Amino acid sequence: RTEGAGEAGEKEEEAKIGGGYAATGQLQGVGYTAKIYDATNGLPTSDANWILGASDGYIWIGGYSGVIRYDGKTFERLDGANGLTSGRVMFEDSKGRIWVGTNDNGVVELSGNESRHFTYQDGLPSSSIRSFAEDETGRIYIGSTSGICYAENDSLTLFSDERLSGKTIERLAGAADGRVYGVTSEGELFCIRGGAVDAFYESSALGLQSATTIFPDPKDPGSVYLGTDGSEVYYGSFGTKVSGLTRISAAPAEGIDWITEACGRIWICSEELAGYLDEGNTFQPLRDLPMNNSIWMLTDDYQGNLWFASSRQGVMKVVANNFEDLFEAAELPEEVVNATCLRD
Repeated sequence: RTEGAGEAGEKEEEAKIGGGYAATGQLQGVGYTAKIYDATNGLPTSDANWILGASDGYIWIGGYSGVIRYDGKTFERLDGANGLTSGRVMFEDSKGRIWVGTNDNGVVELSGNESRHFTYQDGLPSSSIRSFAEDETGRIYIGSTSGICYAENDSLTLFSDERLSGKTIERLAGAADGRVYGVTSEGELFCIRGGAVDAFYESSALGLQSATTIFPDPKDPGSVYLGTDGSEVYYGSFGTKVSGLTRISAAPAEGIDWITEACGRIWICSEELAGYLDEGNTFQPLRDLPMNNSIWMLTDDYQGNLWFASSRQGVMKVVANNFEDLFEAAELPEEVVNATCLRD
């Protein structure tokens, strides 16, 4: 049946039940709880490079020791015989296929019970993979430590642009209009459109200190968030010099490694700290989390819970709970309370 505007709004509100919405204050009167999973409580290992909340509800975890799938109850390490020797980066495409980039063994494409292993013999520029993205044609771009290739019609094609050849591609991110943005380990920024590099800039040419990561605005595909090796994040039209960009301070975070959208907010991570941009575009760090070391990235799942990956501390899940810490919300020091009363 046709869904009315009121029903759509109600459904959207009903969907805001997870820890990501609680942590950002979008759920009123609801607190959040963080739990770490590592080798002491179910996770086969205490390192995690990547977390993927797949559309079918599974949580995929990639680490140096392999790939793990979590169904909400059991952590299952997948057989490494088909190429899943490690998980450096993971991506779900528009067809529901899971792409796993390993640290030293190429790419594995998972589709249901089928898998396919791509190596340098199939056209990968390097066996060490760092990033994935998809364009409007369904082409899957694969960023490695030695350039880019793309998967199309079950085959790999080397991306032929001299400026990216041999470069470590630290981040690829697809925009809503099909453009693919990227950044190299040397801080070079680029945009791929229509199968070719549409724009390419060195950080210094834009007046930036070295760019570390990039993420397109979900609501404005032509605008991007740029992370730096300091505490600054810049926002604006891609290719604009720093004087024309909006500067956002992410202090006390230092060295911005990851920017993404989760639970209706833009999230920013350094190795020690994660936080979000509120409606006023002000960085709000999440404090007193048990994970505060070697954070690589975060994502959300279909319930709106947050998942963090740390190469030293494992995996952290942030969920909503029915209790709100009023002292924390009011930024008051912890105290013992002997009695409460109802006022007005």
